[in-house]
Amino acid sequence: MGIWAKTGIDDDSYDINDWLDDDSDTEWCMNCQAEHKVEWEDGKEICEDCRFPLNIGDTWSTPDTARTEISASPTISRGGDIWGRSEGFTWGKQKTWWQKDSAYGGSMSGMWGGSTTYGGIYNSVDNDAYRMNKHKSALDSICKVVDPTVAHTLQFANHTSACTNIKTGAIYIDASLLKESDENLDITAGLAIHEKLHLIHTKPLLKWEHDFRYEKKMSSGESELLHSITNIVEDEYIEQQLHKTCAGFVHYIDSVKKHFFDSEAHRIEDMSKKHLFGDLINTLLLLVRYPSMIDAKRRHRHKRHITFFAKALKMGLKNREATKKCIDILYHYLIKCAETMTSDDDDMKSALADAEGKMKGMKSRFADDGVELSPEEWEEIKEKFLADSMRAMERMDKLTKLFPEEMRKLIRDLTGEKDKEKLDKDLLDKMVELEETDYEEMDMDKGIALPRQGKISWERVKSSSRSKEIYDSDKKQVAPHINKLKKKIRLYGNDQIYNIYNQKRGRIDKRRLHKIPMGGTDIFKAQISKTDKPLDICLLVDESGSMGYRCMEDARKAAIAVKEALCDNPMLNLWVFGHSADAKTRGMTEMREYYSPTMKDRPFSMGDMRARCENRDGNAIVASANRVKEQSDQPHAKKLMIVFSDGSPSADMYRGETAINHTRKCVKYTETKGWNIIQLGFSGAHEYYMKRMFTNWIYIGNASSTLGDQTAKIIRKVLKI
Repeated sequence: MGIWAKTGIDDDSYDINDWLDDDSDTEWCMNCQAEHKVEWEDGKEICEDCRFPLNIGDTWSTPDTARTEISASPTISRGGDIWGRSEGFTWGKQKTWWQKDSAYGGSMSGMWGGSTTYGGIYNSVDNDAYRMNKHKSALDSICKVVDPTVAHTLQFANHTSACTNIKTGAIYIDASLLKESDENLDITAGLAIHEKLHLIHTKPLLKWEHDFRYEKKMSSGESELLHSITNIVEDEYIEQQLHKTCAGFVHYIDSVKKHFFDSEAHRIEDMSKKHLFGDLINTLLLLVRYPSMIDAKRRHRHKRHITFFAKALKMGLKNREATKKCIDILYHYLIKCAETMTSDDDDMKSALADAEGKMKGMKSRFADDGVELSPEEWEEIKEKFLADSMRAMERMDKLTKLFPEEMRKLIRDLTGEKDKEKLDKDLLDKMVELEETDYEEMDMDKGIALPRQGKISWERVKSSSRSKEIYDSDKKQVAPHINKLKKKIRLYGNDQIYNIYNQKRGRIDKRRLHKIPMGGTDIFKAQISKTDKPLDICLLVDESGSMGYRCMEDARKAAIAVKEALCDNPMLNLWVFGHSADAKTRGMTEMREYYSPTMKDRPFSMGDMRARCENRDGNAIVASANRVKEQSDQPHAKKLMIVFSDGSPSADMYRGETAINHTRKCVKYTETKGWNIIQLGFSGAHEYYMKRMFTNWIYIGNASSTLGDQTAKIIRKVLKI
């Protein structure tokens, strides 16, 4: 039969013996660790050179593996798959809608817009930090969907040894791929999902592994071997569960497998040449995780072992007990393999190679330093190095020698325990800062935004000791204005009772009883109650550079006075925003949230108000109205916005008549959404421009002493109180 002889079971199933048969008259001998011709002796296949039996059953059998050895051989696909997985050796054949739509390039990354997502090419810590945080938020959401009942926290690794913690639910993701390119989002999503699956499924197996290790009194090398086998099998088990609950997410696992196994192919082959036992474990790893990398040479070299692996694995993912049994069988089998691959001669060869390596390094250093030694002295040094190496070999158990750290690291890297690439400190610090400020970016409606000026950023300002100090000082200075404002608008929200007289029904009005003898019937009065509608108030403060020192100070004090006067009224929801522009990104309007119903834990953040860069007022007004709409729990509330500024807007591509006309357009647009808008003009504000932009306005100038009276007056006028 040829190598692709069909079994007749289905279109892509082959007998594993035919899949492995290459018609060669030689075979790899584990005892010789080389290729030799096969001979028959007493009905057994043996190595022509060392006479070592090649058939597994007689030589490798243990009570733990015997049943598996005599079981029927499973079928296998042309790609080497024993489980009938889909393309990429993942479970399930479903495709997500973005995979089906060519417009998105068949990936989540394509759906997000590639490397220009979020408004341009990133060339700063600020932009990188925002981009990474947006991705982190998306990855966190995906992990929640995988199983919302299992809690987790997702973080980008900040040190190289980070790993997922089953006990705490902490998932640490290598973010270096995302730092490099948005195109790696699918891969990173797959990594996050894989780790979440471990949180969901792996805890019972870890306990079993711990108990098994304790029961067998394992050495460090034996423990490492068990852990490697457990990781290999468990990785496939948990990914099998994904397609049962979140079939659309299988695509991400596919991306992970292709990326890591394709990128590590050369490393797998290099290690295989250096470590014979590790080569055998690599074969197991590839059979389980990515069998298309088992080339003809590897099939020939390990064909008898592959047959055994396939038998052990075929039902190994059926359930938890089957997984444990599978790992147990594979462990005992590989222990037996290790026993046949070690000898005292090997120890001597390794020690001699180690000693010669040390000698070579010493001769090089001595030559550089001009030091000369006699042949007798060099021989004495060599003997010392050899003795040291032999003592070290004696202290190592057999598996540690056969399965060295560099080989174990390769297995860890390919089973999800790869050392995480840490991000640089500046970027991590900036990401933390942006997380604390809930930084986000968005686009304005194209119908209201000017070309190339529709980007809006938002961040929530943190309170600090410095901002508290400034806030307390300003509040003390404007205390009289706070009291005036409170008195003049205190009636808002109180029920107001009105009497209507000369009614034909209602309560008798004693003052109208004299009308009865004359036939009067309108002797009643009625009472009605007027209740004010809930009110959302937004204070919007211009933080442009033109506000300068004194102007900014007056505006900040004014905003603090209004905030303190209104914040305790139960009928009112209050927001305080600041705005600047173009400080980080050209065409960006940068909004800062200082106070809101959800920010009462930061009462002193307004102390951080200061003059910054430019101002794009129209955008800021529309963005503020939208923000309040998103956050308000009073959908039918009246809306009032008070704009604190020093006059005309001015920003990149946003000056003169263009800026004034656009601001007027945005004011009118916002008023059609139910808002009343008042401008308070400070310092350099000109009444001519204020009239052109705003329906309601007050010129405060530098006369902050009139702030309380004038502000209260126009608020009462607009609110009709």
